[in-house]
Amino acid sequence: MYLKKVEINGFKSFAQKTVLDFSPTLDSSSIAARTITAIVGPNGSGKSNVADAIRWAIGEQSVKNLRGKKSEDVIFAGTDKKARMGSASVTLHFDNSDKRIPIEFGEVSITRKVYRSGESEYLINGSKVRLLDIIDLLAKAGIGKDSYSVITQGMSDATLQATPLERRSIFEDAAGVKQYQIEKERSQRKLINTEENLVRVEALIQEIEPHLKGLKRQAEKASQGKDVALKLHEKQVLLYGYLWKQFEKERSTVLVERDMLQKQVFELEVSTNTLSGEMTMLREELEGEQEEVELIKTLDSLRAEQNDIERKQSVLRGKMEIERERQKEEEVIRTIPVDLPYVQNALDEIRQAQSMLVKNIAKCESLDELEELRKQAEAIQEKLSELNTKASEGSVKEVQVIRLPVAEKEASDARIKESEDELKEMSARYETVKTSIKEIETKITTSRDATKAKRDAFFVKEKAWRETEMELARKKDALNDIKVRLARVEVREEDLTKLVQEELNIAPTVLTYDEAIPVERERLEREITRLKIEVEHIGSIDPEVVHEYEETQERFDFLTRESSDLRQAMESLATVIAEMDQKIETAFKKAFHDIREKFAENFKIIFGGGKAELSLVAIQKRKRGMDAELEGEVVDEEAALEESQTGIEIHACPPGKKITNLSMLSGGERSLTSLALLFAIISYNPPPFAVLDEVEAALDEANSRRFGKMLGELSRHTQFIAITHNRETMSHASLLYGVTMGADGISQLLSVHLDEIEKKVLKAEKRLDA
Repeated sequence: MYLKKVEINGFKSFAQKTVLDFSPTLDSSSIAARTITAIVGPNGSGKSNVADAIRWAIGEQSVKNLRGKKSEDVIFAGTDKKARMGSASVTLHFDNSDKRIPIEFGEVSITRKVYRSGESEYLINGSKVRLLDIIDLLAKAGIGKDSYSVITQGMSDATLQATPLERRSIFEDAAGVKQYQIEKERSQRKLINTEENLVRVEALIQEIEPHLKGLKRQAEKASQGKDVALKLHEKQVLLYGYLWKQFEKERSTVLVERDMLQKQVFELEVSTNTLSGEMTMLREELEGEQEEVELIKTLDSLRAEQNDIERKQSVLRGKMEIERERQKEEEVIRTIPVDLPYVQNALDEIRQAQSMLVKNIAKCESLDELEELRKQAEAIQEKLSELNTKASEGSVKEVQVIRLPVAEKEASDARIKESEDELKEMSARYETVKTSIKEIETKITTSRDATKAKRDAFFVKEKAWRETEMELARKKDALNDIKVRLARVEVREEDLTKLVQEELNIAPTVLTYDEAIPVERERLEREITRLKIEVEHIGSIDPEVVHEYEETQERFDFLTRESSDLRQAMESLATVIAEMDQKIETAFKKAFHDIREKFAENFKIIFGGGKAELSLVAIQKRKRGMDAELEGEVVDEEAALEESQTGIEIHACPPGKKITNLSMLSGGERSLTSLALLFAIISYNPPPFAVLDEVEAALDEANSRRFGKMLGELSRHTQFIAITHNRETMSHASLLYGVTMGADGISQLLSVHLDEIEKKVLKAEKRLDA
């Protein structure tokens, strides 16, 4: 894996799109031997902006480390000849043929873009991702903003100035444990969040639990009442369904009878009309007999009036029957519990009877009165015995008579009286009409003697018509009776509908009844009365109590499960943190051992002798330093110390000197020492590429040659991009980029492939030798 090219657009002084191509031009067998690129240019030309661009693209968030004050400082700010840019972007192209970056692409491009509005974009192969995704991916490849992928002169010297714990962090990065550290930090954050969540959950559980107990007791009582109410509802549905079914059957039977009678009435009316027509024809033949005709007309009129009176009488009798039916008293048997109030009332009545008996005994003057007193005493004894029997049974049946209200009864009596008066008048008129009919019939008989032959046929028809009319009247009376029966059924249905609506709040039409279930109406009514009394004793049922209990219980169970899950999660996170610590410690020990040996070796090469070594030191760390100081607390020193942590101390002594402290080294010696340590770290865990920004600026010519030699050896495993002014470093480069800045304040590039020039020189020398 290596860095193929860098595309810079709008970043700092690179206003125009600039591409730095690091792809080797030699065959693949020599790629590893010549992977040093030198970037040169005068001061202020912007060559260090290349290092800043690479550092920014791999995730650097500190504007200070990019030599700026705010995030928009990385965007080209503009000059007198060039307007400022609205955004800046940097794209790094990697050759990933060895799959060191763990994704299935042979070439990987990572892009970071920022706008002046503050919005940022991160892309991998053109797809938008998070900054966290880029950091994780590069960490697995050994690249990161905190690793030695980009090294400045200040960073190399900072290793010597760092504290022992800070140096340990550098060594851990070199050991390749960055991904373990990221995982550990995430697990620690998750652990803290989980602990906070667990505290909140436990507090909620403690708050809910007492309330849940009270709700449980209320719910159990409500459930008991609910069971009784449900049983009552079932009994009511059964009884009312049965009654509704019976009413429907009765109404269906009555309707069938009514339809049949209506059909018969219709047929009789047709027959009557037919006979009436025939009689009319015969009557026309007897037109000469005007007197008889007039008598017949009068007779017809009287008979019609007689039929009308009979019909009206039937209607009035039906109305009177309905009113009397409504006035009938209705008896309801009610079961009354024999409790203390009932017994007290009965005893009060017995005491009053006893008091009356005592008074009567004092007034007794004859044997007859004495016999009467004996009967009163027996009655009192019988009441006591009856009370004892009722008390043992626990309840008593009481017959309650339901009567119409007085106003309705008076109105009904008035209607009945009115109908009776009208019926009397009709009866008197009926008798008058009947007498008149008999008289007219006698006259007609006398008149017909003269024309008997002609009239016989007429009277036969008349007889048949009269019989038909009588049959019609009977059928109409029967039809009126059927209508009265139907009205009674409808009244009972209305009463039942009202009762069902009041008690069940449903229409009776939705009730069903299974005829296979036997129903004893009286027993079922007594059971319903008993259940109603139980419901009243239990009290009103609030369904919200049960609902609230179920919701609270469900939430309590959920929080309990959450608490268990959080505890398991804490255990898992603690296990992960312990595993990460073990991996980090193991990798650190190996890295420390190898880097210590390589550091001593590099130090002797660079200084031509001397002695350098690394050692582990125990560092005590305070638990509550800042917090205690901010709060003004007095902290005990021993109690404030945490368990010791291991740091790294550096010892360096150039040849011919006695140095006891790094501060005694000169500036050049410090640079050489830091470079020796830097190269030791790089050689242990070679990064895919490293950008060196004038790290050898303080070296003299001899030390520069040593630096170049070591750089050449390390370049076998790491691609180096050196920003330098040093000729010795340039001589080891295979590719040389020159950075210049014109009057417009924009950095520009010029590239030279030194290996191609070398090949051309060799070819020219061969031609000269030939």
